[in-house]
Parts: sequence; structure tokens; C-alpha cells
Amino acid sequence: MSDRNPAHIKKRMPQGILAGLATVLTTMFVVWISLVIDTQRDLGEQTKKIPTAWLSKLESGHLLYAELEQLRFAECGEAHLQKLNEIAYKSEYVKNIWYFPDSDTHAACSSGFGRWKTPIDLGAPTIPDVFRHGYTSWIGVPFRGVEGVDRVTLIKKNRYALSYTPTGDQDFAEEDFIYLADPDDPNKIVQKINGNPNLPELSRNSFGPIFGNVYAQSCATFKGDICYMTMIPAQKVLSENLSLILLLVVFSLALGWLVCERVSRSVRRRLTPRGRIQAAMQNGGNNFYCHYQPILSLKTMQVEGCEVLARFEDNYGPLYPDQFIPIVQDIQCTWDFTENILNKALDDLRPLLEDKQDFKISINFFPEDLENDRFFQVKQSQVLANALENGITLSCEILETGIRQGSSITDALDYLRSLGCMIAIDDFGTGFSNLAQIRELKPDLIKIDKVFVEDLSPNTEVAQSAFLYAILDIARAHNLKVCAEGIETMEQLASLQNQNVDYGQGYFFAKPMPIEDFGLNLLKSTFSNRFRPDDLLSEFLATSTDTA
Repeated sequence: MSDRNPAHIKKRMPQGILAGLATVLTTMFVVWISLVIDTQRDLGEQTKKIPTAWLSKLESGHLLYAELEQLRFAECGEAHLQKLNEIAYKSEYVKNIWYFPDSDTHAACSSGFGRWKTPIDLGAPTIPDVFRHGYTSWIGVPFRGVEGVDRVTLIKKNRYALSYTPTGDQDFAEEDFIYLADPDDPNKIVQKINGNPNLPELSRNSFGPIFGNVYAQSCATFKGDICYMTMIPAQKVLSENLSLILLLVVFSLALGWLVCERVSRSVRRRLTPRGRIQAAMQNGGNNFYCHYQPILSLKTMQVEGCEVLARFEDNYGPLYPDQFIPIVQDIQCTWDFTENILNKALDDLRPLLEDKQDFKISINFFPEDLENDRFFQVKQSQVLANALENGITLSCEILETGIRQGSSITDALDYLRSLGCMIAIDDFGTGFSNLAQIRELKPDLIKIDKVFVEDLSPNTEVAQSAFLYAILDIARAHNLKVCAEGIETMEQLASLQNQNVDYGQGYFFAKPMPIEDFGLNLLKSTFSNRFRPDDLLSEFLATSTDTA
């Protein structure tokens, strides 16, 4: 039997396509996250350096102001300017020292620009008290005192002001913002100094660096918090890493294709009969269910039992016993399967058997489960124990074709018989049983395969029933009950009754049916009224006469 189901595997599975697409998207998202995190880390490190450098400059300048105020030279004289140049040269951070003789806004000279004939008015300070401790600041104000210098930045205290060397390389950021913050709340702006003042608000409204622009902020405390915020647009991150992103996109597409193929193969395996049965067994046999076919006494025409027949159907449709039984055997789940079917049958039939203690339930057992090396699981079965404790008359059917030559299952059969189970050989006549084996197995009943029943008719009964008679002779010689399977016509039934066959089952009485249709009282009444032995015999004789 082929283990494939072409209806479900002709093309690539949607699950595989979805898995591949999810892999591509996930990989690209992870790549983007990695790039953004790396960009944010670099931006944060660079941003942190700037306020740290500012802090170092301001602290050195704070000490320098006191030293400058101690100078005693003629204002803006040669000695004075030389001293200012000397101090600026020795300072690590200061590049220009300004002198304001009246402590107002008019600069008379500086170490870098020399002395002006007329003091230069810098105008109103950008920030009158930059740190609220006597510091006045001009940030990027226009300047015409020296050719080629358009703007200047300086911080003044009393009579002297300092211009510091530029801090940091801000080319890595698209926009920035310098401000003074409340020492207790870095997000509370006390004084805007320079740059884009909308950055804090944009940062608060951003969905984060993964889905928006990359922001970084750092503050340094110097008689108040001076903060620096920077921003890199998402587009810039994308453009600067475009080559790497394209390479990783190709990689993610290749990975997605591999995942798609692998998942599709996995799904195809799951959708084969083998995969579907394996999944069902792993899930406790949820997709298996039972049908029931009545077994009648051919003497009384009363229903005295039923055979439990396993069926399977999942979301992809049904599988038939000749498909799933070999798979159950191949994956070595035979006893789990038997327990599952027995448990379902007990749940179905228990409400109908409260006053039917002699009703026989026939369950198929796999011969391999009765071998000495595997029978321990049958002995330990709680499902089997529950069935027998509830007074169920269990008929254990063993397929004759499954009994291997030289196999030893007699101990298992003796054990089951000791528990009150009946032993039946199913499809008798189609296997390799011999008289010695029959004596060894000691069954209570043999079931004649339908192949020996289907040709019984008034004209062929004698010519084609030699095998049937031989089987009946074996049964009588060993005091075995006989059940004929596959009865489909009245002629077959009458012929079997003439041979004193004990039981029968087949489509002539009823097809296997779900439990909803298997009402015992209804079946018993229907069969009792419909199949009276005397009427059947007279109908059979009339048919024989008409045919002749």
C-alpha cells in the first residue's frame, strides 16, 4: 500500500509558504533590530562624550575665572594680553579669553583677537545667567570684530569670558539640542540653549527606535544639569546600512525558502496516511471511533453480540481499515490502538448493556501483542481490567493470517480465558492453521471468512462449499462454535442454517453502524420479527423450486 495521499501533496503546502514567509519577515526584523540597537548604542556613546567633555571644560574654567581675576596688569596692555595668551595656551580646553573691563557686555580685548580700538558690544546675552551662579553666556552670536569670524560662543563671569575648543564630532547625528535641565528631572527643560527644541517632544511621541527615529540623551551636572540630545532618522540608518541590509535580505530569502521546503515536507509527511495515524495515536486516538455490527444466533435469530470495528476520520477525510491497520502495526502501537478502541466501545455500549450480561463484545486483538515478549502490557492493561470488572463478556478475535508459524501465544490465550474472555479465530480458513495448532490454541469459536460464504446458493452449494464443509467438520470435531461472516443473501442464510452454523453476521442483517443506530432493543425486535427460521426455510425451498 502506498503511504502517500496525492490529494494533499501535489503542491507546496500553505503551511510551508507561511512558515517561509514568517522566517523571512522574522529574519529581516531581527536584522533591523540589530542595526537599530547598534546605531542607538553608538549614538548613546557619542552623545555621552559631549556633556562629559563640557563638564570637564566648565570645571576647569570655573577654577580659571578666579585665577584671571587675580591678574594685575594694565587693562588690555601688552603684558596683560601676553598673560592671557599664556593661560589659554596652557589650558587644555580654552582657546580664547575675553576681557570686559566694566563687567558689562563690552569686550575690550581677547587673547586670540588682541585689543580693539573701541570695545565691541556683544549685545544682550543669549542666557543672562547660564547656571544661575553668575555665569553669562553668548551662544553663537554674530561677531564683526575680526575678519573671517562670523559667530562666537563664550561664557562670562565678572570681567572675564572663556571660549572653549569645539566639543565632539556631531556629524553622526542629524539634529541635536542643548539645554539646561532641572537637576531632579532631566526631562524638565529650564533653559533652551541651542539646536532643535522639539527633539524632547518628538522623542516622547516616538514608538521607539525599532519603528521610528533613533534618539539619545545625556546630561552632566555643573551647578545644574546641562544636557545634550541627538537624533538619527530611521531613513539614515537604512541608507547607511543599505548594502548590508540587501545582503541580509538575500540571506533571509534563502533561509525562508529552506524553511518553506522543510515545513512543506514535514506537512506532507503528516498528511500521508502514516503521518495522520501517528498524529492520531500521539493525541490519544482522538480521530478513531467505533462502528458496531450485530452478531446473531442463526437458531433463534436473536442478536447475541456485536463486533467492534475501528474507523478513522480526521480533517482530511477517512482512512479505511486496510489502510490504517498495517500502519498501526508498522509503528508498533498495536496495544495502544486496541486499548483505545476497547475504551471507546465500553463508553458507547455500557448504557445499553445494563441488563444484557450475556451480550458478547468481539474485539480484534493483534497476535503480536500476545507473544511472550509483549504480553506483559496486556496483563497490565487497566482498560481490559475495567471491561472485565464491569461484567462485559469479551470475545478476543485473533486474525488467523496474523498467527506466525511456530509462534507461541498459548500462554496469553490461557490467561485471557482465565479472566473470562472467549477466544475466537477470525477469518478462519485463509491462514495457515492446522489441526495441531487448533488443538494448541483451543479457541472457543472460529469465524468463517466471507470468501467461503459469498458463493452459497441453490445451484452452487454442493460444488463450491467443500471448503466450508471441511471447516465445519473441524469445528464439530473440536466442539467449537462457528460464526459465518459476510452473509448478504437469504439463500446464504438458509444454507448456513441447514449446516447448523451457530452465529452469523453480514449486510443481510445490518451493516456496521455508529452507536447512535445500534439500539439493542430495536435491533432485537427487528431481527426477531423479520427472520423467523421456519419462514426462511420455506422461502429458501420455494426459491430452489423456482430456480430448478
